[in-house]
Amino acid sequence: MSIPSPASDRSVVERTLSVLGAFDTGNVRLTVSEISRRSGIPVATAYRIVAKLLSWGALERAEHNRYTIGLRLWEIALLAPRHSDLRSAAVPHMFELRAMTRSAVLLSVRDGNEGICLESVSGTARPLHRSWSRGHRFPLHATACGRVLLAAADDLTWEEIHTLGLGPHTPRTVTDPAVLRGLVEQGRRQGFAVCDGELLDGVVEVAAPLYDADGTAVGAVGLVTDRDRNAHDRDRTAHVHDLARPLLTAAGRISRSLALRTRTEGQHHSSTDNQRSRT
Repeated sequence: MSIPSPASDRSVVERTLSVLGAFDTGNVRLTVSEISRRSGIPVATAYRIVAKLLSWGALERAEHNRYTIGLRLWEIALLAPRHSDLRSAAVPHMFELRAMTRSAVLLSVRDGNEGICLESVSGTARPLHRSWSRGHRFPLHATACGRVLLAAADDLTWEEIHTLGLGPHTPRTVTDPAVLRGLVEQGRRQGFAVCDGELLDGVVEVAAPLYDADGTAVGAVGLVTDRDRNAHDRDRTAHVHDLARPLLTAAGRISRSLALRTRTEGQHHSSTDNQRSRT
């Protein structure tokens, strides 16, 4: 029986990940040919990998010879501590916040130079932009949640964002790096960030940071609502502060709940380790 070399083993892993990476929010159902084209893998190789992933449950068959991401992969993803702990701590408070503000509520984290929406609760305004739906990625520079996450980002992340450029999504999008840094710092000082029509025209987003037991910013919770086009600037500012008050309260409660979960899990693991040591 031949043992694959480390190089060939890495190649198999990389190709498998490329097959899974062919799926995204705009391409949730793909044929083998489409997977091959999007991943850059020959059709025959893509077919073999798809068959393996199908048997394991990472992919599922859909209509018209297409495939989708399978439930088994989704179940594995839910085990990620950053998702499960943060979501469990946040969701009850997100529903309370939606009831108080009648606005959509978002829970997000940073992944490299993008944000990811972990959870969303719809409000009474128009449907969310797809970037504010669960599982979707969004630009850090053009969203309030993104600016909150940028406040805790390292220099490398800032360099990557500058290199890629701050692309405009609406005429109001901030595309000047110096201005963006100023807004991020302002948000850090006041405890919340605001974006007004920068990702989607006429939509206001307000976001606040979430902290773990060590005081490290691990995510952001945000509110999304329609902007009153007929309101004066002073009234809009007052509306933002009206949203910020319950948002900051909810962010504090989520952070405390997350810290409590972290401490409880740490004590549980410590107790288990001690028992094993005595055994």
